[in-house]
Amino acid sequence: MSEKLNQLPTDDLFLLDRFINGNDDAFTIIYNRYVNQLMAYGTGWGFDKETLKDAIQDVFYKLYFNRKAFQGVSNPKFYLIRALKNRILDIQKSNMDTTDFTGLEFSVRPTVLDELIAEEERNKIEKQIELYLNLLTGRQREAVYLRFIEEMEYEEIAIILEMSAPAVRKLVCRAIARIRTEELSLVMLLCISRMIN
Repeated sequence: MSEKLNQLPTDDLFLLDRFINGNDDAFTIIYNRYVNQLMAYGTGWGFDKETLKDAIQDVFYKLYFNRKAFQGVSNPKFYLIRALKNRILDIQKSNMDTTDFTGLEFSVRPTVLDELIAEEERNKIEKQIELYLNLLTGRQREAVYLRFIEEMEYEEIAIILEMSAPAVRKLVCRAIARIRTEELSLVMLLCISRMIN
């Protein structure tokens, strides 16, 4: 059966349909397709790797035994990221005496995977990106990550962040404007320092 499944198109909706109808091979493909993206997203919440792995396993375990929860889902990545965020918040909530999540912020540590860039140049770029991202609030970092790294729609991000889509657009625009302002300031400082020297 798995040979036939691997020969068929691996469209997400096809896989979801196969999984909902009891095909375990489709579940395996869905898991393999999204586990690394969930790990990358979950890392932004600052959890240790083992806790994060457990949270992801919990999401897939619950999904496996409640296949019908996937019925009507048109974007599995959105569904899984939202489920993981809810699971992470549940873990955080169980570790805290209060339900105040003000201390829990999303953070991104950039990685540049292009092998053509020299190690020194890659480190320089990563530090520059990290500097820009650190200018943003945790919510702005999460919105920028979901929009540009995970390529999610504003409406999907709005659901995850529990905001309206226009508010998410404004949040992302403000984040980009903040980065551009800082970039312009850095360029001007470099030009002035060169003129003095």
